[in-house]
Amino acid sequence: MGQLHYPGTTDFTLDPGFDKRRPAEVAVLPASGTVSEDAATALREGLRSRLLDLHYAPVRLGEVDRALADFKPGGASAVMEIHVDRWDDANLFGDGTVRFTAEVRLFGAGSRDVLYRARLTDVPAQASFVARTMEDRPKTLGQAAAEAAERLLEKLPVKSDL
Repeated sequence: MGQLHYPGTTDFTLDPGFDKRRPAEVAVLPASGTVSEDAATALREGLRSRLLDLHYAPVRLGEVDRALADFKPGGASAVMEIHVDRWDDANLFGDGTVRFTAEVRLFGAGSRDVLYRARLTDVPAQASFVARTMEDRPKTLGQAAAEAAERLLEKLPVKSDL
């Protein structure tokens, strides 16, 4: 079986020195850009969850929100920014697809250097298996955001202690 092919374009950059500067704890900042508040929240939660899957230690979102000014690129903590240029969920309850364009950037603690960057343009995220009715919207939106987060962090190396 061949490699999966997704429509849209993807561009990933990993700093050559990533292994030496790999953060353990990461604060996921609120999403910015052209996205509803519900979708921004779901996407942020999806990124935090995916970081856990990859063995990073994401800072609790409530903690980040209480001291947002303390979490910024170049600050004491590693931070992940997400900017959404397009989040089209008009077909979420048709074929269960969200098409999105977004960029995520991971900054190491004490540096404005980008350790990891992903730019996805016009890429689909599927939630068809949970898209049943409008009452399912929170669950369906959450699933689409989780898949979008997985796609955005597709090339982020698993954190290991080796």
